[in-house]
Amino acid sequence: MRKSDITKARIMRAAIHEFTTLSFRGVTLRDIARTAGVTMGAISYHFGSKSDLYRDTLAYVSAPYNAACRSALRQALPSRDPVLIMDAWLAAPLTHWQDSSIATGEDVLCFLNKMGYESPELTRDVYDSHYSFAMEEWTDALSSFFPGMRQSDWLWCFTCLRGMYFNILAHDDFTLWALPRIRDKRAAIARLASDAVALLRTYMPH
Repeated sequence: MRKSDITKARIMRAAIHEFTTLSFRGVTLRDIARTAGVTMGAISYHFGSKSDLYRDTLAYVSAPYNAACRSALRQALPSRDPVLIMDAWLAAPLTHWQDSSIATGEDVLCFLNKMGYESPELTRDVYDSHYSFAMEEWTDALSSFFPGMRQSDWLWCFTCLRGMYFNILAHDDFTLWALPRIRDKRAAIARLASDAVALLRTYMPH
């Protein structure tokens, strides 16, 4: 790996940690430079502004994230079991992650969790261009088991599911609503998948 690529990797690794822990507004480029062990000039040279660094890092980690999710989905589809399909997708960053040079799958999930609290103007276009197509594949795979659901209902369902899912995997430095930390995250994801499918099976569109 070239020296410049090593520097970029160090910056993105530090950025994920700092943005996840302190949020976009709570972090300065100086904080990230200090964590990465690089100069401010190195960040400016490779990424430019703080928003550019955030968006570039979000875009970069989409490749291993999507690869893990799509690999898990391909393995689960032959089962024709919606619980296994949902579980495989949700657990994919934990079970199918291949490249941890920048971050682990769980690190990225924590970063994406914090992304949900950031300004849509900062994240929406990157999410739409780098993450939404894989999400559509998963939605298509599951929606065939629940005919009759409107697109708006699926959006509501997956928005709620995404919130519960990210809360399970939230960064260990914080919890929401003072709930105890979940120790066995893999088991919690499996339970979430099972409960979500059970709820969907009771759904009767108007």
